[in-house]
Amino acid sequence: MRKPTDRSSIWFSVALCVFTVLLALVTQAAPTRLIDGISVMPTWPLMAIFLWSGLRPHFMPPIVIFAIGLAQDLLTGAPMGVWALSYLVALAVCRFRGEDGMPRDLPPVLLRFGATLLLAHGIAFAAGSFALEQMADLQLLIIELAATMLMFPLLAFLALRNRRPVRSGFIGG
Repeated sequence: MRKPTDRSSIWFSVALCVFTVLLALVTQAAPTRLIDGISVMPTWPLMAIFLWSGLRPHFMPPIVIFAIGLAQDLLTGAPMGVWALSYLVALAVCRFRGEDGMPRDLPPVLLRFGATLLLAHGIAFAAGSFALEQMADLQLLIIELAATMLMFPLLAFLALRNRRPVRSGFIGG
């Protein structure tokens, strides 16, 4: 029996996906206060969802995206459903589609993520303001936007540098 030519199996990819999403959620919930109680924390779960939904779309069906958003709401104390709704809508609108999924070039990925990030944060701001029955703190959301856009290119570069072409018909591709 010959050894498979793939460098990694589907189970390694699944474990890596679960690990990165859990790490993103725990990191997002970590208390990071800098000056005057302002928290500077990128939106790690959105980065993980975006990258995995582009690299392995079958790992991120809508129910998983919704569950990640709910887990973020629970861990961070946000009104229930705010991030779940924003992630679902943003990914439904901005997700890479087609046979090839996410391109290998960094600029189109950065542009698509920027649109996803703006849409997700806009929905979270509107839904959070509605849930709180007052205007949500826009300054914290803008700081989170900026921190996320500064961190994402490094993660995207690392995710895309070893990307292999997708072979149709094979889920472990």
